[in-house]
Amino acid sequence: MGISEFLTAPDEAVITFHGNGYTSPERVIEMAALRYADATLAHGYHYFVITSATDMSRHSLFSTPGYAQTYGNATAFGNFAIGTATTTFTPPQTFHIYKPGVMASIRMSYDEKSLEPFSIVVNGQKARPKDATFLQASLRQALGLRNG
Repeated sequence: MGISEFLTAPDEAVITFHGNGYTSPERVIEMAALRYADATLAHGYHYFVITSATDMSRHSLFSTPGYAQTYGNATAFGNFAIGTATTTFTPPQTFHIYKPGVMASIRMSYDEKSLEPFSIVVNGQKARPKDATFLQASLRQALGLRNG
């Protein structure tokens, strides 16, 4: 998993979180949300709101080559030999690897109400500003992570 973060203004940040091929999309969202809360508190603010979000997931394919293995058995009697052979063929295999990721811009503030105009619309409703302290504690407990 990987994360990057940079400030675009004293109260705005862009945070990108990438999972690997074993990371569920839900885990990426949870870990990204935790990072939004951590960043908000680290910069001295109490609330944040997501102002934009982009799916940064990647798809890739990995193919193994096909191969054949032959096993044989022979028995000799003077100038005469008898034998058997078995060939096993394993065809090529292609694996689909999905690496979920998200990039979001957040705006941070000391005042929850001041963030309401900047919220993105999700499923037809404006997202509400989040209390970073509450969200951080809640996610750390749900994810089984230590504080700090």
